[in-house]
Amino acid sequence: MRKATLTELNEQYKDCPSRVTEYKVNGKNFIVKSHFVGNKDLNKVLYNMAFNKAMTEILDNVG
Repeated sequence: MRKATLTELNEQYKDCPSRVTEYKVNGKNFIVKSHFVGNKDLNKVLYNMAFNKAMTEILDNVG
């Protein structure tokens, strides 16, 4: 299975909502273009992130 090229991805997701945000890090400007594709359950994603972070912190302190 081959990976899609950047051009193919741009064409595939051209109709999806996007956002452009500019960040300044250590005096350098970075422009990030975010494409919002697919469906995710935000509650599930945030729960998993919090759970994994908590488990990592607990396990790092054991031993």
